[in-house]
Amino acid sequence: MADGYFSSLRSRAEDVRDTAEDYGRRARKTAHSRGEDARSELSRLWGELEDLVERRLGPAASDAARSAGGYAREGRDMALDVADQLRHATRSRPLVAIGIAVAATWVISSMLRGRR
Repeated sequence: MADGYFSSLRSRAEDVRDTAEDYGRRARKTAHSRGEDARSELSRLWGELEDLVERRLGPAASDAARSAGGYAREGRDMALDVADQLRHATRSRPLVAIGIAVAATWVISSMLRGRR
């Protein structure tokens, strides 16, 4: 009688073990399948992000570089114009240019001495 009880208990334990193994195999397959789905979704999202960066940020950066280049050229042209005007003014009135240079030097040195 005890043998019958233990053998049925052993049989039930084997059934539970087999069921648990089957459940584990199905869970592994499901997790693997979902992992593949997640990887493919992440890959798709990464591709969309790269496309978005290329389509949106690339042209914007190019436009900004073009604008900056234009401003730099305008600034250079203005600086050259001012330099030409200063050169012309100093050549036409050298004494006034010397007086302005002396006055500017005096003002700047006074400001620097006052800072100390």
